[in-house]
Amino acid sequence: MGSFKWIVLLSLILFISPKVGLGQESTFGHNFLFEVVSTQKQTMVKEPFVLNIPDTCISDIFTKFDKNKSEKILYSEPKSKLMLGVKLNPQLQNYFSTSVQSYTKEYPVYLISDSSDAILVAMGINRTTVSEYKYRVVENDSIELISWSAIPRLEQRYGAKQPYGFIGSFNAPGKRILVEVVRRDNYSERDGIIFDWRINFKPILEQIIVSTPGHYFNLQEPRLNHRYASKFDQWRVPEDFEFPKDSITSLLFQFRKQETLAHVAWLIRDIEGKRDTLRLGFLDVYGYYDLEGKYFSNPGIYEFIVQQQKKTPAWTKKDLLRIPFKVIKPKQELYSIKQLSPYFLLLVAVSILTFTIYVQYNRLKLRQLGRQRTQASLKLKVISAQLNPHFIFNALSSIQNLINKNSLLDANMYLSKFAGLTRKVLTISNQEMISLSDELKVAEVYLQLEQLRFGFNYLFKIDETLDIENIEVPGILIQPFIENAVKHGISKLMGDGIIIVEVFGVNHDLVFRVIDNGKGFSEYEASHKIDSYGLKLCRQRLKLMNELYKNQPAYLTVESGMEGTIITITIKHWISNGN
Repeated sequence: MGSFKWIVLLSLILFISPKVGLGQESTFGHNFLFEVVSTQKQTMVKEPFVLNIPDTCISDIFTKFDKNKSEKILYSEPKSKLMLGVKLNPQLQNYFSTSVQSYTKEYPVYLISDSSDAILVAMGINRTTVSEYKYRVVENDSIELISWSAIPRLEQRYGAKQPYGFIGSFNAPGKRILVEVVRRDNYSERDGIIFDWRINFKPILEQIIVSTPGHYFNLQEPRLNHRYASKFDQWRVPEDFEFPKDSITSLLFQFRKQETLAHVAWLIRDIEGKRDTLRLGFLDVYGYYDLEGKYFSNPGIYEFIVQQQKKTPAWTKKDLLRIPFKVIKPKQELYSIKQLSPYFLLLVAVSILTFTIYVQYNRLKLRQLGRQRTQASLKLKVISAQLNPHFIFNALSSIQNLINKNSLLDANMYLSKFAGLTRKVLTISNQEMISLSDELKVAEVYLQLEQLRFGFNYLFKIDETLDIENIEVPGILIQPFIENAVKHGISKLMGDGIIIVEVFGVNHDLVFRVIDNGKGFSEYEASHKIDSYGLKLCRQRLKLMNELYKNQPAYLTVESGMEGTIITITIKHWISNGN
C-alpha cells in the first residue's frame, strides 16, 4: 500500500508545478519540497501532495495552510509537525522514487544520480522547540553514522522570517542514507527522508517459478524444468525459454527486493506478425510479479520486461531486464486418427459387450446400491457446503484482527494469499474427490495465513512412498482439524507454538495426523466449544463417508492431555484402492 500511495502522490505532483515530475524534461529547480495532506472542496477527500516552495522565500510554506486560499482546496496541513523540507541540485532529474514503511510512518525516497548534496531542514522546529527533538543518520540500513543527537543548529536562510531547524547537508555517492527526526518524549511524532545516491537500478532476477497443471518448479534448475530452458546468461536469465501452448498456467517472477525503488512490468507480444506492448503493473512490495497464463495463451514470441518506474519509459539497456520466451504449438500426435480408428472401434465394441453383461448380471444390486450412494453423496455435499463458508468466515475474522491491530502490510499479504486460497477452495468445492497433493497445498496455504497472524511454526512430514498426485481424498478433509489446532491450541503461544502435519501409510491404510503443543482439551470440551462448529461438521462428514465407502471406513481419534493434542484420521484400505 505504501508504494501504491507514493505513485499516486507522484501523479498529483504534476498538477502543482511544471518543474516537478519524473520525466527526462523535469528538473528539481531552485526549490524546497514539502509533503502535505490536502482536502478537496468538491470531494472532501484527503490526498497527499508535494509542494515546491522557492528557495528565496521558504517561509511561504506556512501560508499554504491558511483556509479558503484556493478554489479547489478546502485546507491543507503538514504531513507531520516537523515539516521536513528537501533541497537538491536544481538541475537534478528523475529524483522521485517510492516510499518506505517505518511502522506507521512512510518515509519518501529521493534518487540523486549526480552525486550532488542533499539539504534537509525542519520548518516545524524553532527556538522554543529545538531542544525537544533529536535526529540520527543511518547508512545502507546497517551503519549508524550519527547516533541519536541534538538538532545541529538553527539557521535563518532562504528568505526565512524566523530561524528553523537545520538538520544537515548530506552526500554519500553510491550509498543510501536514512535521516530520521523524532520528538524526544514521543516516538510517534517523527518523520524521515531517504536519500539514494546509487545509479544502477537494473532489476536483479532471483528465480522464475513455473506453474503447470498440478505441479510447479524453478525454471533455473535444469533437472526440473522439463527442458523448457537450457541456456542462461550471467544474470541467470533464460536465453532459450520455450514451451508448448497450454502447458504452463502461470509464471512467477521473483526479483531481489529493493525497498527504495518502484519497478514496473511490461509484456511485448509478437503473435502471427502482430506486435503489441502491455503495461502489466508494479512488482509487489516483496519483488514478485505473477504473470497469468491468459497473457501468453497463443503461440508466439514474448518478452517480459522490468524497469524502474519513470514518467516516460526509456528503454535503455542499463535500466531494464528483458526475459524472452516463446510459446510453440503442441507437438503433433504420433499416430493419426485414421490409424487409431480400428483399435478404437474394437475397444468400444469390447467395452459395450462387457458393460452389457455386467449390467444384466448386477442390475438389481446396482439399483439398490445406487440409491444408497446417492443419498449419502447428497448428504456429504451438504456437509461440504457448510464447511466452505465456515472456513471463509474464519479467514475473514483473521483478516479483521490484523486490520484492527493496524498490521496493514500483513493484512495486505493475508488478503493476497487468501484470494488465491479462496479460488482453490471454490474450485474443489464441487468435487467429491481431489488429489492428496491439492489437499496438502490448501492446508499449507491456510497455515501460512494463520502464521502471519500468530507467528507459530509448522512442519509437514509426508511419507515419500506415497504417490500424492494420484491418491485422491475427500476435499478439505484435514483443514478443519488444523484450524482447530491453531484456534484452540497454539494461538496464544505465538512463536513457541508448533503444528506438525503427518501423512503416511500403514499397510494399505492412509493416516493423517495433526499434532500441536498447545493447551490440551477433552472431547467433551471440544464438542461444546462454539468455534468447534467445523469439527462437528467433520465428524458428521466422516460418518457419511463410512456409509458411502463401507469397505473403506474412516476413524477419528483424539489424544489430549494438559499439554498438546494429537488428532488422527485413519482411512482403511484406501491406498491400494486409491491408486
